[in-house]
Amino acid sequence: MRMLGKTALALVIVALAQTSVLAYMVLDRVRLIKTGREITLPIVPVDPRDPFKGEYVRLGYDAQRVPARLLEGPPPRANQPFYVTLEKKGDAWTPVKLTRAFPKETEPNRIVLKGRSSARWPNWSSDPLVRYGIESYYVPQGQGRRLEDLARNKKMATLVAVDRGGNAAIKGLIIDGVLQYEEPLF
Repeated sequence: MRMLGKTALALVIVALAQTSVLAYMVLDRVRLIKTGREITLPIVPVDPRDPFKGEYVRLGYDAQRVPARLLEGPPPRANQPFYVTLEKKGDAWTPVKLTRAFPKETEPNRIVLKGRSSARWPNWSSDPLVRYGIESYYVPQGQGRRLEDLARNKKMATLVAVDRGGNAAIKGLIIDGVLQYEEPLF
């Protein structure tokens, strides 16, 4: 009987720990979307379908192509996080600096995004392709092709929330300057 009580207590503790981790992940994303600084990134079209995950839009950005010459300091190791400083020039956010450590940016027309290297790194013979974690967005069934066409015609952008640590999350999709798809908080 005493062993059964210890087992039940251990199961309750494990269940609470797992629930706490999941709750933290959800609440952290909600906090990022609600309080992160907003930027808008124009989209480069990519194929929007996956037979296993459902319909989604794969999003590409000009800000993913970071010239290797912008690197300050040692190059990041393969698949290690690093930071890309973007500067707003007109309507576009353009990479202006890449660093391994989080840079201190105080200019209001600049923002820092945390990225990871693509499979091409650490080969610095070509410009690296950066993943920010905002490269896909699930859409209602049947909307993928239409959104792909809009992206191809440069009529679509992504509204992105960025926190102080450079973490980014998609808040929604903007079509012809109007927020059309908004990410639900839960």
